[in-house]
Amino acid sequence: MKIGIIILCRYSSSRLPGKALKEIAGRSVLGHIIDRLKIGANSYPIIVATSEDESDDPIARFCTHSNTPCFRGPLNDVSSRFAACAEAWELDYAVRINGDNIFTDPETLIAMMAIAQTGIYDFITNVPGRTFPYGVSVEILRTAFYRETLICQDENHREHLTSWLYENESVGNRYVYLNDHTPEAEGLQLALDTIEDLSSLTQIIERMSRRPSSYTLKEIAKLYNKKHFKNPWEGKHGPLLIAEIGGNHEGDFEVAKELTRQAVLTDVDYIKFQLYRGDTLVSSHESPDRNAHFKRFELTREQHVELAKMCQAGGVGYMASVWDLEMLDWVDEYMPIYKIGSGDLTAWPIIREFARRGKPIILSTGLATLEEVMQTITQIQLVDSRYNNPEWLCLLQCTSMYPIPIEDANLRVMDTLKECTGLEVGYSDHTEGSTSLRTASAMGAQVLEFHFTDSREGKVFRDHKVSLIPEEVKKLQKDLKVIDALRGSRAKLPQPIEIEQGHVTSFRRGAYLARSIKEGESIAAEDVSLLRPAHGTDARNTDELFEAIALKNIKLRAAIEKNIDYKKKG
Repeated sequence: MKIGIIILCRYSSSRLPGKALKEIAGRSVLGHIIDRLKIGANSYPIIVATSEDESDDPIARFCTHSNTPCFRGPLNDVSSRFAACAEAWELDYAVRINGDNIFTDPETLIAMMAIAQTGIYDFITNVPGRTFPYGVSVEILRTAFYRETLICQDENHREHLTSWLYENESVGNRYVYLNDHTPEAEGLQLALDTIEDLSSLTQIIERMSRRPSSYTLKEIAKLYNKKHFKNPWEGKHGPLLIAEIGGNHEGDFEVAKELTRQAVLTDVDYIKFQLYRGDTLVSSHESPDRNAHFKRFELTREQHVELAKMCQAGGVGYMASVWDLEMLDWVDEYMPIYKIGSGDLTAWPIIREFARRGKPIILSTGLATLEEVMQTITQIQLVDSRYNNPEWLCLLQCTSMYPIPIEDANLRVMDTLKECTGLEVGYSDHTEGSTSLRTASAMGAQVLEFHFTDSREGKVFRDHKVSLIPEEVKKLQKDLKVIDALRGSRAKLPQPIEIEQGHVTSFRRGAYLARSIKEGESIAAEDVSLLRPAHGTDARNTDELFEAIALKNIKLRAAIEKNIDYKKKG
């Protein structure tokens, strides 16, 4: 049994002309559709079925350039075009995909083609009941059955392919495939029909952090529902910048206030502290020296609240690693984001309490294996499913030592964490200097955490050595803006300066004639040379010239255009 996928599209859409070739993130709509179909199609052929009308030449040309089979048939008699395409490819079953279904679901496609493989049904569809989003329709028709129904269809039905079948439900043996795996996607508008749809779908794709075709329907539904959701990891200078005062006050409240004042002046996004009591953090029996250290660094409830209010008054967010849940009860109102330190990654009862309170969480992953990170993420997500979303949970690569050599920063772990979890990633720095922070930003870190102090001179406590001072923070911010500008967007497009300078044409080649040609002469391969600029016939369309007939006398190396200077034979 032979099954093939037919993409029906035409350029002359009334509401959004040329929509099949509109570009989103540098890829055409038709290209996005084919990318997703290839995941579900296995080895089945994918054919674009467009019309013979001249208006659809751009679609046929796209197919030539992308090495995609193209069938051309009637413009308005879509039913005949579809049936003829299926028969030309000798398909027993033909899958109908619309040329505006940019988010066709590979999982659904695979399941429905498996049903077709049984050979039981004439018509398999996921349209009735609209349990799927608009724009994720899949219809599979037995070719012989569909050819038989054509004689019953009037002109209006033949333009809409399957409308007659839906009006005549008793015709044919049918299977209706329902969406029982992603109910949250039901009824979403994912079809491309208007300029407003184009804007909406563009927003979704621009929020994607990996190849668009790899996103599942569930992930797309989440992105759709968050089109206008403010990302908590977006900072004033690019990545979210967290200046951690931590224990650099060494238990002196006046020093803590001065460090806070100076950190506010650097215009970071958050200033971070550590809340703990020695006796509820470290065993005085097992580690008496560490217990004494933390007790020496303690600040009171009133002092912590004053520091939080200083941050808020200065227009900077307040954040803390809270290592005592009793302290969380009274400091919670000041924190819009929770930060879980590396040492608490395996303290699941504590982490679950943070998750129950339902704020975005930043989780440092120092000391941990990938397996331990994945287990902790599961614990958080079991409490609240919102933590499946990158806007709710961010993972920081961290090496828990002060200071660390640069080779121990291991920044590529950020890529691993992002690939394995789909969550946002960042970096918590314990190196000396700020090179690692700049590098992490260039690699895509959305959150950067670094220690902060007023001066490293004469300081003994270890954290000062890995801390940035105010002028270094300001320099970092300037550099991050440059890095962000260099990184640009994910969309691969000609840049404005290339377009303004005309380089898209002047740097590329067109097809020119290597000799003078007289009207009526045939053009051979040896008569064509490829030269700059790309005027007339694009170099990609050189094959259109071979065996074409000159419509007039053409001078050597003159730019030439189809149907003006030459035409195909016949």
